[in-house]
Amino acid sequence: MIKNKNGFTLVELMVTIVVAGIILTIGLPSLISAYESVRVNRSIERIHNLMSFARNQAISYGTTVNVCPFASTTSCGTGTDWKGGIRVYITDAGGTDKELRAIDNFNSKDSVKGSGPLITFSADGLSSSGSIIYCPNGKASDSQSVTISSSGLISYGADGNSC
Repeated sequence: MIKNKNGFTLVELMVTIVVAGIILTIGLPSLISAYESVRVNRSIERIHNLMSFARNQAISYGTTVNVCPFASTTSCGTGTDWKGGIRVYITDAGGTDKELRAIDNFNSKDSVKGSGPLITFSADGLSSSGSIIYCPNGKASDSQSVTISSSGLISYGADGNSC
């Protein structure tokens, strides 16, 4: 009587491990690159949506809306580094800032630079022109930017040369 043997040999196991290792070696860098691309696109879309929100609030409520780099819960940053987050606020008649919306910190490895410390949208939707550039891991080739024209048009896309 012949017995059926279940299982696999050591050689079969080693071949399987080698093939899996080769596949991982080839596929892992592509997976990391795809993950980074998704992360950057998600962040730049969040910035774009926040700018659109600020413009819409300015038009809807007939008031000036400010967008600035986040320094603390009650203040804006003073430079061009927007990595700590972005804050949208209005200043009421009494001079008190009222935060409308904010984006928290971005990825610690990334660089987020603005053209200045403040972007404003007036009641008619016009703005102080500016841009925000998002550079993943400091790589200019993968950078994305949100650009705000003085007419209030907000666009985003690949930047590719400014970090």
